[in-house]
Amino acid sequence: MMNGWALGGLACMIYTVIVGGLAWKKSPGLIKIVKMKLGKKTTDQTAVTVSLVMAALFGIAGIVLFIIGLSA
Repeated sequence: MMNGWALGGLACMIYTVIVGGLAWKKSPGLIKIVKMKLGKKTTDQTAVTVSLVMAALFGIAGIVLFIIGLSA
């Protein structure tokens, strides 16, 4: 039975797959959103890098939360 921790971990992993995939394909929509949040002087490459780093961090957090949830 999954609890809230495991469900949160699963949500983080889904976020990782979606955002990581969009960043990997250099989606114009994702780049536009990230550039709006970070400022107009942000380059496309910086927006992609930030998206990939955030996806990786959420992936790590997702794995940790999923393991904690299954062991609880």
